[in-house]
Amino acid sequence: MHPPTLPRLKVPLGARRCVRPLARRLYRAERPLRPWPALLLSSLLGATACGPRAPAPLAPLDFTALTFNAGTTPGLDHDRGEATGEGDGYTQAMADIADAYYENSLSWNPAEAALTAFLAEKRPAIAAFQEIFHDPWCEEIPAHPDLDFVCKDYTPDRPWQIQRLLGEGYTYLCAVGQPDNCAGVRTDFGTVRGCAPGTLCPEGLQGHPPPDGCSRGARMSKAVVDRADGRTLTLVVVHGTSGFSEEDMACRRAQFEQVFVDAGDGRPLADGEVNLILGDFNTDPIRMAGDPSADFVADHVGPGRRFHFVSPAGREAPATYAGIATIDYLISDRLEGSCIVPGVGEEPPVMDAIYWDHLPVLCQLRWR
Repeated sequence: MHPPTLPRLKVPLGARRCVRPLARRLYRAERPLRPWPALLLSSLLGATACGPRAPAPLAPLDFTALTFNAGTTPGLDHDRGEATGEGDGYTQAMADIADAYYENSLSWNPAEAALTAFLAEKRPAIAAFQEIFHDPWCEEIPAHPDLDFVCKDYTPDRPWQIQRLLGEGYTYLCAVGQPDNCAGVRTDFGTVRGCAPGTLCPEGLQGHPPPDGCSRGARMSKAVVDRADGRTLTLVVVHGTSGFSEEDMACRRAQFEQVFVDAGDGRPLADGEVNLILGDFNTDPIRMAGDPSADFVADHVGPGRRFHFVSPAGREAPATYAGIATIDYLISDRLEGSCIVPGVGEEPPVMDAIYWDHLPVLCQLRWR
């Protein structure tokens, strides 16, 4: 007995290897076949695992990220040991000059050299900085030839400080209207949208002031990083307004609202599928409860909320500012990790000198 003639099916090439064995089994049936096998085969083409395969899940990705407010302040004991010849070389007089002319940014060359060496050793995939020096400022600063300051060897064509700090192999970004707030993304980690890999993007960190105009430029800024494996990371760099007057705290709260709720265009800055928020918040959401800006962060970051602290937070967290408060954080919705604070406990400091009022936070992150 000859097998009955079945309707011809158009089978996609990728599915034929699975459909053919099933068709042979149906054709070899001892009793005459009815039209339903053809319908069965047709429906199986849509349901069988032999159809188009779903992409394999990506393996977990481990990488490092750092935030550091690298500025200084005249309010430290800069003259410690100077009278006995045991000082570190950075004096109160120098701190006063940095305050008057250099905006307390990273302006002392030995500090820049120490941070450059630290970064060369760590090579973070992502590094965000606040209060580094913007080299074009040198054109308006009086010369201080006797001081080992950043403008001593300035030329207009010299690489910017963010480039000197990180060295080659990064894309360099600075914030719109806040050129002392910058970041670097290692080129082998990802490509920053709108920036050619390995180049300086002076306004690669996008953003704008809060709607009420309480601060200038993009103190809250973002960039989107695309990876070759298809992952996309939204990077949000934070530098909250400092101070604890009613106006300061209200402005800082408005800035944080840009990050978590509405940047002014109906969407938060942290609006990506995976977000990394890092920087100097200038408040401690745990220790400074009652500050409206601290309370706002605590309402959006923590257990049961979309975002969580990746770096240590809470009353037992290592202090990142002047030994009294934790105000520098890494926050995410999807990334987990563990962090160190160089200069706390057994972690050696970036530089053994009284210069910085902040400490860096360096985290090993996992992207699942």
